[in-house]
Amino acid sequence: MTSNRSRASAPCARARFARASAVCRNTISSIDISSSRSLAGRRSSSGRAARPDGTAVVPPNRPATLTARLAAAFGVFGWWWGAWAASLPAVRRAVAISDAKLGVVLLAISVGALPAMMVAGRLADRVGPRLVPLCLAAFAVAGAFPAFAESPWVLLVLLLVIGATTGALDIAINARANAIEAAANIRVMDGLHAAFSAGVVVGGIGAGLARRAGAHPGAILLVGSGLVATAAVVNSHAAKLPSAAAGRAPLAAQLLFVGGVLAVAFLLESGVETWSALFIENELGASPAISGLGPGLFAAAMVTARLVAQRRPEASPVGRMRFAGAAGAAGLGLAALAHRPVVALAGFVVAGLGLAVSAPTLFRVAGRYGAAPAISTVAVLGYLGFVAGPPIFGAVAGATSVRGGFVFLCAMAAVLVATVPILRRGEPESRG
Repeated sequence: MTSNRSRASAPCARARFARASAVCRNTISSIDISSSRSLAGRRSSSGRAARPDGTAVVPPNRPATLTARLAAAFGVFGWWWGAWAASLPAVRRAVAISDAKLGVVLLAISVGALPAMMVAGRLADRVGPRLVPLCLAAFAVAGAFPAFAESPWVLLVLLLVIGATTGALDIAINARANAIEAAANIRVMDGLHAAFSAGVVVGGIGAGLARRAGAHPGAILLVGSGLVATAAVVNSHAAKLPSAAAGRAPLAAQLLFVGGVLAVAFLLESGVETWSALFIENELGASPAISGLGPGLFAAAMVTARLVAQRRPEASPVGRMRFAGAAGAAGLGLAALAHRPVVALAGFVVAGLGLAVSAPTLFRVAGRYGAAPAISTVAVLGYLGFVAGPPIFGAVAGATSVRGGFVFLCAMAAVLVATVPILRRGEPESRG
C-alpha cells in the first residue's frame, strides 16, 4: 500500500520539481531584466553606464552579463545547501548520532568558516574578480564528500572543510555583488539573494525526490559539486570593477549593531534550512519527499519575497525589518505548534516570506557607508549567526526537542521587531 501511494504521488512530485526549476530560471532572467532596466536610466550621453557625477564605469552591455554569471554562482551555492538539508536525515542515520551530537558536529562549519571569512575579506580587493571562481572551485571539491562519511569524526572533519570554503565563498560573492552595484549604479542584491533561495528550492525538492527513488546522498551532493564547478568556469573571465567610494566613517557601535541584527536573521534562516526536514520527517512522520519540502518551500517563499523587494526600492529598511520580524515570528510559531506536515510547511512559507528581506536590507544599510571594511565587518558578524544557527538549534533540541528548537527560533524572530527603533536611530544617511 505504501509503495502504491508513493508511485501515485510521484507525478505530482515531479511536477513540483519542474515548477521549482522554472522558478530558478525565471529568477535569473528577472535579475537580468531588472539590471538592464536600472542601467538604462543611468547612461551618459555617450551610451556608456555612468555614476551620478557622469563618469563612465562599465560598458552598457556588461552589467547584465556580470550579474547573470554571479546569479549562477549564488544559485548553485543554494542548490548544494538545499540538497544537503534534505539529505541530512540520511547522513545522521549513517553516522548514528543524536540530535544533540549532530549539533556539535555541525559546529565544525562555524569553526572552519570564521577564519576563512576574515582571510577572504582581506583578499577581496587584492585578488579581485578571480576570488569568486577560486572559492567556487574549492567549494566544489569540498562539497563532494560529506555525505559519504561513516562516522561522526569523519563527518566533523569534512564539515570543517565545508565551513572554510563556505565562509570564503560567502564573502567573495557578496563582495562581488556590492562591486557590481557600485560600479554600474544598479540594484542587484535582492535578486542575487533570490537566486540563492531558488537554488535551495530546486536542491531541496530534487534531493528529496532522488532519495525517494533510492539515490545515495553522496551521489546527490556530487551532482551539486558538479554544478558549482560549472559556475566556477562561468565566472572565470569576469572583469575587474572599480571600488566603491567611501562613505562617512561609521561608529564601531553602529557596525556591531547592524552585524548583530544580521546574525540573528541568519541564525533563523540557517536554522530552518538545516532542521526543517528533520522536524517534518522525524517528529511529524512524513516521507523523505515531503520532508524535503521544508527547506524547499521556505526557500521558494524567500525567492518570491526577494524578487518583490527588488522591484520596490522605495521601501524603507525600518519597514522591511519590522515585516521580517513579525512574519518570521508568526510563521515559526505556527510550525512549532504543528502536528501535521501541511501545517508546519505553511508556517515555513510564512516565515520565509518575512525573513527573506532581512539580509539584503541589512547588507544595503552597511553598504551605505561605502568603505569595504565596514561591509566586511557586518558580513562576518552576520555569518556568525548563519554558521552558529544549526549547532545552537541542536543544543536547544537536545535539551528539549526539535519542536522546542523552533519555539526558540520563534522567540529570536521577535528580537528583529524589537531592534527596529534602534535601527531607525543608527541608520546611516543615504549618499544619494
